[in-house]
Amino acid sequence: MIPCPACGEELDVITAIYDTPYFGKLLITSISCKCGFRHSDSFSAEIKDPVRFTLKISEKTLFAKVVRSTSGTIRIPELGLALEPGPASQGFITNVEGVLARFVDIVETARRWNADDEEAVKRCDIILEKLRRAMDGSETLTLILEDPHGNSAIIDDSVFVEKMSEIEAKSLKSGLSIIDIAGRDFLSEELEKQEFREKK
Repeated sequence: MIPCPACGEELDVITAIYDTPYFGKLLITSISCKCGFRHSDSFSAEIKDPVRFTLKISEKTLFAKVVRSTSGTIRIPELGLALEPGPASQGFITNVEGVLARFVDIVETARRWNADDEEAVKRCDIILEKLRRAMDGSETLTLILEDPHGNSAIIDDSVFVEKMSEIEAKSLKSGLSIIDIAGRDFLSEELEKQEFREKK
């Protein structure tokens, strides 16, 4: 028996496996309770070789497709940015421009959280300017997507794909999502909690 977190009664659990493009086999779960509590989630049902995709961001690659599974880590090393998987992280399919927009949202949130820290605000402003310049094609950055389970991808003719070693794959962070901005950690726990609440 799995108790409902809202009322303690037994939950109804439904699971199914679907074969999806790019993500492979996904285990879809849906839980519900008579009291009205509901939650659904998806998990990769297969593990592939760990992989790293590296792409130069330019005006020509802004629309390259990016497939990020729940185990994928996205980095922009020139700016010290990293989006890492957490307990409520979700997979998504977007393009490079969409990834940059996500980072803009994250850095703007970090800027608000650190409004009293003048140095942090300046650092965020510099990063935001570079991200926006990359979005209009006037700044060249590097996008790296790493996945220890091999379920993520960047789809473009100019992408460099390499298999990661087991040591590299094990070094990837998991658990609480951490946004690392130029050497300073900003925890995105509240963003993850918000995503979790929205999914309910």
